[in-house]
Amino acid sequence: MHHYLYVGALVCLVLAYVVHLRRKTADLRAALSERQSIVGEEKRLFDFLHGLGESLLEDSSPPNMHRYIVDGVAGVVGADAGILYLLDTERRPTLVPVYLTKRSAAVIPLPPELADLEPGQRTKRARSFLRLTSVPADQGILGLALGERRVVHAPKLVEHPAFGGGPHFLQNDRSALVAPLIYGPKAFGVVAVIKRGGSGFSDNDLDVFASIAEQSAFALGSAIIHAEAGEKRRLEEELERASEIQRVLLPRDPPGLSDYRVAAHYQAARLVSGDYYDYIPVNETHYGVAVGDVCGKGIAASLVMAMCRSLLRSAAPENLSPARVLHGVNRAIFADIREDMFVSLLYLLLEKDSNRIVMARAGHEPCLIYRRATGGIETVEAPGMAAGIDEGDVFERTVEDTTVEMEPGDVLLMFTDGVTESLDRDGEEFGAERLEAALVEGAPGGADQVIDRIRRALSDFSGKTRQHDDITLIAVEKR
Repeated sequence: MHHYLYVGALVCLVLAYVVHLRRKTADLRAALSERQSIVGEEKRLFDFLHGLGESLLEDSSPPNMHRYIVDGVAGVVGADAGILYLLDTERRPTLVPVYLTKRSAAVIPLPPELADLEPGQRTKRARSFLRLTSVPADQGILGLALGERRVVHAPKLVEHPAFGGGPHFLQNDRSALVAPLIYGPKAFGVVAVIKRGGSGFSDNDLDVFASIAEQSAFALGSAIIHAEAGEKRRLEEELERASEIQRVLLPRDPPGLSDYRVAAHYQAARLVSGDYYDYIPVNETHYGVAVGDVCGKGIAASLVMAMCRSLLRSAAPENLSPARVLHGVNRAIFADIREDMFVSLLYLLLEKDSNRIVMARAGHEPCLIYRRATGGIETVEAPGMAAGIDEGDVFERTVEDTTVEMEPGDVLLMFTDGVTESLDRDGEEFGAERLEAALVEGAPGGADQVIDRIRRALSDFSGKTRQHDDITLIAVEKR
């Protein structure tokens, strides 16, 4: 009897050992499988980083980097799909989708009405929705990752407190990883991946994903800065060419007139300018002198300036009324000029063997006349509103011809408001009094001395202070 008891006990011990051995073997196999999975994931990570470096060297354009990063990240952690959002801060901070894998990574709530569509149409509509839908940068699971600057792991996406939407049958079995893209002190986007069903993402997936996101942010941030630098260089080159073209449009030499000596100075505050001046032969006995200032800066102002030059040169020949010339310019530009822009113009006619100068002013700074006989300054307050504001009727009623007489030794000065509004380091303007004083000092030496004296006065006043407006001066000396 005792023999049977010993045998039974021995059998039980053997069976228990076999069960324990099987469990141990299963645990070892699971550990080995997990280790192999980790090793495989790490290998994919190193391959991804190596490819990322090559991608930077071969094609660092942002679109290429978007594709490589999202596809690569999804592949390393075994995700089914991925999506990349970049931050747009022009208005309200918004996350804008820039790349989506072939399978849709729905990390934002999908429209409930998709449930009523056929499977093929449903998938197409869901993908279109994700590609076209920007989201506020402070909302949802994307906003959480961006705002807290950390990786967010949602084992069950629709149940995460930050998801922000009700259950949707297309998202119920999804798990998600979301990471902010941070380059230096700046967060500029979010990358997200999802996995359908199964056990979701492991702790190792989370660690690897965080590492990939960090490296990807560095690469993408570098690519964006490189692209922006290239775009800035291209823009600067285009502005340089535009500046050269604009300078070609300005007169190189003063008109060779026996009765008058004309001198000018032009200085753009930027590469391209809204200031304009010109000398225009009208007929055998008359010569036109014009100065203008477009309200605005940059390319738009320079284009309007070029248009005004063309129109003025077209309207001036054989027309002895400066006012009628400006009337034609105004009617031509009114339909094409932006509502927030206008042009001030001052146009005058010099007549051979005559002391008379006829001028018309369209909202421009009034010209100054130095009188040699008295040593004083006169301001010619010709009437007129700026061009481009009114279609024609009001403009033509206000812009009229004005006649002044010039004696030998008198000097007439035309200028843009960039002269009087030049600033010193304390923010004080050069002003009309300093301009008149420089005119009085230079006028006895003639037109060239007037320009030189005002330029030196402006330089002494402003020093190295950067000017915000263009400067144009024209001096007309009666001989």
